[in-house]
Amino acid sequence: MSRPFYSYLLFVFLLLPNIANAQQGCTDPQASNYDAAATTNDGSCQYATTNYALEQIAILNTPILETSGLAFFDNQLWTHNDSGNEDKIYQIDTTTGVILNTVIVANSENTDWEDLAEDDTHIYIGDFGNNAGNRTDLKIYKCLKTQLASGIATAEVIEFSYEDQTDFTTNNNSNNYDCEAFFFYNDSLHLFSKNWVDQQTRHYVIPSQPGTYVAPVRESMDVQGYITGADISDDGVVALIGYNPSGINLMWLCFDYQGSNFFSGNKRKISLGLALNNSQTEAIVFRENGYGYVSSEQFATLQAKLLSFETNQWTENMMTDLVDLKLGNTPFQVFPNPVIEDVNVLFEKEGEYEIELFDVNGRILKKEKYMGRGILNWDVKELLFGRGIYFLKIKNTEKAWIEILVLKK
Repeated sequence: MSRPFYSYLLFVFLLLPNIANAQQGCTDPQASNYDAAATTNDGSCQYATTNYALEQIAILNTPILETSGLAFFDNQLWTHNDSGNEDKIYQIDTTTGVILNTVIVANSENTDWEDLAEDDTHIYIGDFGNNAGNRTDLKIYKCLKTQLASGIATAEVIEFSYEDQTDFTTNNNSNNYDCEAFFFYNDSLHLFSKNWVDQQTRHYVIPSQPGTYVAPVRESMDVQGYITGADISDDGVVALIGYNPSGINLMWLCFDYQGSNFFSGNKRKISLGLALNNSQTEAIVFRENGYGYVSSEQFATLQAKLLSFETNQWTENMMTDLVDLKLGNTPFQVFPNPVIEDVNVLFEKEGEYEIELFDVNGRILKKEKYMGRGILNWDVKELLFGRGIYFLKIKNTEKAWIEILVLKK
């Protein structure tokens, strides 16, 4: 079935002026300032307060009461303690938190281990905790994963300093050069500072090979608190976790960004509730499909915990492929358009689809899933509030498209 020629004319008439006049803007329909005409995300998206409760999996016991980092690979979850504890990492059960294996890290010293990262072959331990802001011996230990099964892993050493730090005066919990978060991405290690003074975070990048480096600042972001852990998902969603001075746990999600400038795209703050419920959140790691783990250390009377989270509800398939849409290269047809009472979606290819109808303010009016091949009919006369433009977002497991609807009544 071919699309009627008037539909192409209508689409071009509506789309081209918007592209010419407003190519950049907020491209996330969940944002309060969503711009349906925007084709390039400029990082301006704003979001209403988002509250989310972590799910508790288990209470963590001795010797991992000061859990500070997490890594997940080969279906194994690993953690470690922070300053003053042994030079060891621990594999823990993902359902009970029980320790399954303990590995001694040779050629290392736990001055202040704060996070774990990993690539295909190695695990990295960030010895860069710097509460006083006066350290000149910042290190990252790099160990082969193949050595973990033996119970002893010998570390190579990456040493670094911050290019923008010139003052090493001791200022305990009152400096901007503490760090508790990093991950591996695109052959480099990406570090995120814990700024005690201005509650921002700076993003530094250094090579993942042993050596001595000066870490340049790539970008910064106002996170309204203290970042204590970081990870990046397989599909590129960056998660930063921490807490604010009021004892509220928080998570930032960064997605739809340019290159590896993680703060250039959407930055969504998720409030996780009081530390009284979660304890002090210290580490975060993705497992798969937006699902992952958080660990919290023992703090005063609060117990150390293993918790879980899921982020797809905020980040999945936020990219819109307008090139495919303009060329008509879609696995479906939408008709009639303009719409009077009913809209039909003809799925020409077998698949699993999700369809959302929303208005120009990004408010979702209707949502449904469709399996197979055929026609989905929606009676929309009660949903559309007057003449104007509406949007259908249709996505499968590979892509997402936006179809412009015109209501004529």
